[in-house]
Amino acid sequence: MAELKAAGELDDVIAGLSQLATSYPKDASIPTAIGEAMLNKFPVQDPNEAARLGMQIDQSFDAALALDPTNWEAQFYKADSMSYWPPEMNRGPEVIQNLSNLVTQQEAAAQQPQFAQTYTLLGDQYQKAEETGQAQSTWEKGLEKFPTDPELRARVGNSAGR
Repeated sequence: MAELKAAGELDDVIAGLSQLATSYPKDASIPTAIGEAMLNKFPVQDPNEAARLGMQIDQSFDAALALDPTNWEAQFYKADSMSYWPPEMNRGPEVIQNLSNLVTQQEAAAQQPQFAQTYTLLGDQYQKAEETGQAQSTWEKGLEKFPTDPELRARVGNSAGR
């Protein structure tokens, strides 16, 4: 996606995916891909444009989740995008709940390498909410499952050195 953004082709990709979505309205992967592509438009300098884009991203992931509530990518990237909303929007508790639900879903599925990201982001959200014990516990739990993940190793190492 970074190459598409650098080439100025991201909007064309989003438009193409939007057309594809009308042809395949029951395919949750398409609105998920649209949301992920829109995420790559950030950073956006104009706050009004950032808010509009954020709402579109949220709607795209909601559309994917309406089609497939267990879609890992849509759940993860929706939570990830919400984690950047301004604090006054009070999305933190919702992000934590969504990621906690995703961890539960992951634990019932075959382990995938990208699942480590959920533990990293959930721990980060606990840290942001000043729940350091919960953050540390989440990162450690993730590291038990993904012992070679560099992000989790760094989080556990950094928080142990405090």
